Amino acid sequence: METSKLVHTTSFKYFKLQLKLITEQLGTCTEASIYAKHVQEKAKKEILAANRLAGKLSKSLEKYKGVEFPDTKAVQELQAILRAYMGRTGVKHELPDNAEELVTVAAEIKAEWEDMMAEGGSAPTVFFRDKDGHAVISTHMILGNLKENLKIITNNGDKEIAKSKVAVAEMGTLDIKVVEDFVRPSNDVVMDGEGKPALLERPIRFERMGKTETAISRSEMLPAGTEFEMTLRVRASSPLCDQVVLSKLLDLGKNNGLGQWRGSGKKGTFAFKLEPIADYKDPRIPTGWN
Repeated sequence: METSKLVHTTSFKYFKLQLKLITEQLGTCTEASIYAKHVQEKAKKEILAANRLAGKLSKSLEKYKGVEFPDTKAVQELQAILRAYMGRTGVKHELPDNAEELVTVAAEIKAEWEDMMAEGGSAPTVFFRDKDGHAVISTHMILGNLKENLKIITNNGDKEIAKSKVAVAEMGTLDIKVVEDFVRPSNDVVMDGEGKPALLERPIRFERMGKTETAISRSEMLPAGTEFEMTLRVRASSPLCDQVVLSKLLDLGKNNGLGQWRGSGKKGTFAFKLEPIADYKDPRIPTGWN
């Protein structure tokens, strides 16, 4: 009696993705020495997120002025808002559990944020650098773009790929990855006349003591026409494992780009090429291993 043998088949399929910038892509990192720091913390949010925090914080402080905190959850809520602020200012504070002390610390943190913005804004946002000092792209932002595009079309009523927000989240987390952590673009950042990285400056608005003020945000730029390439690994049984489906998501890159100021500024928009890889071999996996 013959025994059947299990034949190994891969659970994934691979695609080569090439992107070509239509408009400049702006850096997102807050300092140049980033490889280690990138693991520990995410890039700072756009000023819009900070403005949302300002509104939440002001409402929270007003709500609890002169009264007892109703419960532990309220204290934790305010602490969470303050941690987000500290992530933006870079100044650490111990957050007490005592309500009166917490309100005092909250006022200090809010003042630090307002002072930082009034002094000209935060430090320039830059690109990751490789060991040669050349700009590199972290591929997490390409995954973020794909997830956001899937969310956009699903929320707008197109349920062909994902049926719900839950399905969008699961697909984005489990079904698709980029093999490479970082990819090197064909161009380095734009330089000024002195051989230093040129910075794109743009005004941003923030709230200070109830009034709207303006500061300057600065970012390094990769020029339009820059190209970079990566490998997508997609779960074979996923709805995303289809060249037409992936192309549909990537096509939104013409509007929903990469990096800073991709909304109203229309930066980081791209064109793409996508093709399946028939016999992909991950260079990190030794010969003889699956």
